[in-house]
Amino acid sequence: MTLDDLKKMIEKGELEVEPGEEKIVDQGLIKNNEDQDVEYKIYHGWNIIFSFDCDREWGNDSLQLFEYIEQKNFDEDYLSDVLESIQVEDYHWNWAAKSIACRDDQYEWFYFYADGKPQAACLIYHPESSALEEAEIFYVEYLAVAPWNRSCLVRERLHKGVGSKLLSVALDYSVNILGLKPGFCLHSLPQSVDYYKKIKMINISQKDKPRLLYFEMPSAEAEKILLGVA
Repeated sequence: MTLDDLKKMIEKGELEVEPGEEKIVDQGLIKNNEDQDVEYKIYHGWNIIFSFDCDREWGNDSLQLFEYIEQKNFDEDYLSDVLESIQVEDYHWNWAAKSIACRDDQYEWFYFYADGKPQAACLIYHPESSALEEAEIFYVEYLAVAPWNRSCLVRERLHKGVGSKLLSVALDYSVNILGLKPGFCLHSLPQSVDYYKKIKMINISQKDKPRLLYFEMPSAEAEKILLGVA
């Protein structure tokens, strides 16, 4: 069965993979750009329908944004600034394909939902050896927020902090459910480097890949996140 076959089944309602309440690992309220409270839920667990949601909703929004930018006929310099601001380095990610490829027990899926749409998604791998100390932590394979939740020169982002919230929930799960030590690591896309520096992750150059810098969250900083004081 191909991805297209699965997509057709889902669209026809022939395949249902709905999470139960036991898979909700966090819920509460977040603010939108109009300072209104919006209910959110964070789900844990493999769910290919959620992955298809990411591909469909995020892909459609990106196309609409690109069409809007094209219609504005910005000059070349400003257009370059606009495209840089919308962070398109992960535009090619296929979440459904990742969902099919990453299903064994070493992977954990997290989805952030609000307004009936996926606001962010995260896939982690465990255990991973820390490069900072003798400990087992988790590795962030993929983390992304919806296009409408990213800073952009031509529109205000809808929700702030969804990526950080999702990371904190994954960290809490890894420590309290998986029994790992506080901390996590990843290889950062170039446009995300400033964010990971901002949350006090450390670059360890010996583990860098071409165009992808390796960052690790020290245990002391991870513990602050768990305590809600970061």
